Parts: sequence; C-alpha cells; structure tokens
Amino acid sequence: MPTLRHLAHLPAPLAAEVATWVAFRLGPRAPVRPHEQETHQASRRSTLSHSRPAVNRGRPVDIAVHTWGDPDAPAVLLVHGWQSRASFFAPVIADLLASGRRVVAYDAPGHGDSGGSRRTLADDVAIIHRLSEAEPGGWEGVVAHSAGVLGAGVALADGAPARRFAGLAGLSSATAINDGFFAASGTPPGLRARYDDVVRRRRFPDEPDLYERYDLTRRPVPATVPALFVHDDADRYVPHRQSELLLGAHAGSAELVTTTGLGHNRIVRDEAVRRRVVDHVVAVKPSNLP
Repeated sequence: MPTLRHLAHLPAPLAAEVATWVAFRLGPRAPVRPHEQETHQASRRSTLSHSRPAVNRGRPVDIAVHTWGDPDAPAVLLVHGWQSRASFFAPVIADLLASGRRVVAYDAPGHGDSGGSRRTLADDVAIIHRLSEAEPGGWEGVVAHSAGVLGAGVALADGAPARRFAGLAGLSSATAINDGFFAASGTPPGLRARYDDVVRRRRFPDEPDLYERYDLTRRPVPATVPALFVHDDADRYVPHRQSELLLGAHAGSAELVTTTGLGHNRIVRDEAVRRRVVDHVVAVKPSNLP
C-alpha cells in the first residue's frame, strides 16, 4: 500500500478525498490459481443483477454466482474477502461437498468474474440477502474470510437465515477497517474525522448510521446462530485482536480457535482448520487442532 504521509501538505478536504479513493481502490483482480482451477471450472454459474443506485447511478452490475453439489442438499454460503474470489475457497468447497453439502459462493463486485469496479460492505450485505431469499430453507452454514466476515455477519444480524457461522481472519467493524487503513498507509491521524465523513457520504450515502450498523460488536450475530472464529496469532493484515473482539461480542454463542504460522490467507487452506470449520458447520463434535 502506498504511503500517504504527504497528504499532510494538502488542504484537509482534498486530502480526505484522496485517502478515500486510495482506500477503496480494488487493484487487479485475483486470478484463478492452479489449485483452484478444477473447482472453478466445475461450478454451475448464474448471474445476479445487483444495483446500488446512490453509488452506481442506477446501473446494475452482474454478479457471478457459483454453485456446487446436489441441488437438493443442504446449502452452505461462502463469502470471500478483499481482492479475492469464490474459487479462493476451493479446498473448503471440496470438504463441504464430501460432507454431502451444496455450496453457493459469489464473486463480489469488481472481483472474479463479476462486473463493476467498486465494492463496499453494503454490496455484500445486499447480495447475501438476495441469495438468502432464493434459499427458502435457509443456509445450513455461512463461512466467510477477512472482510467477508463483517459483511456476512451484518447480514446475519439483519436476519438472514443460517444455522451456523464460521469466520476466518475476520474484521469486527467498519471502524476497524478504517483503523487498519490509517495504520498501514500512514495517513495523517488529523484527517480521520474528515475521512470517516467522506466514506459515509461517498460510499454509503444511503446509510447515515454506517459505523453503528457495520459493527458486529454492537450488532452481533444472533445467539441462536453458533459462531466459530479462527484467527492466526501472527496475521499481518488483520490483527488477532479483531477475533478477540468478535468473541467478546458473542459470548456464550461462539468460540475462538487461534492458530500459529498460517497468516491471513493460508489459514483457509490448512487441513486442520478446514476440518474444524466443516465440523462446526455440519454440527459434528469438533476435532482438536494440533
């Protein structure tokens, strides 16, 4: 990420606008990696038309939806993180299919095979609700990674139906996302109030309560949806503290598994983590991580 310390020399209103543009820049799309190719090619693909009028000027964006498994099997929804795609979950998808589940995942706007060039938490929440409406029996489970954990959690807090929730290397709030951006980019702290306001006005114009609504410590997933959080203690992108906050907000209905040496992305591919996640989603007595 480029350093933004030089923004201290610009007028504050302009500096806040520039910082917001950098923060929401998606960058190149993640490719389908070699170990994901077979899973990616095996998906049944459909398209969901998605629009946020205040952001996209009413122009719909085609969202690529991927489905695997028996159409009559219980369904698990997967939600990927920033600069990722549905096929990132390839090892988890294989495990879920082996357990007799159907898997549904989507490429977020500006990611994978979907259209668009912008993505916000509001997009993910809206898409999850649309997919949930098409799943009359509700999700047997929702599994999410990184920023996808926050989007999925907010949808569940809204009432999207699911029996279980698993969040890997997750973020607890929109405020935490902004905290991380300021720390990583070196954006001058004095711009924070203006930056938060620009994010609200430019990216979430329909949601004046942005920092309250997108906060799982204030609006947790319902206690009737048992949650599993898994986080590496040396994650360089999302601090372990984020899952500690999630655990605290879901006391009595969640557990936190801490790993070592897996980092932010490899945690999704780790066999022991995958086994724990699948056991949780299908409500099997969990096996211990080494």
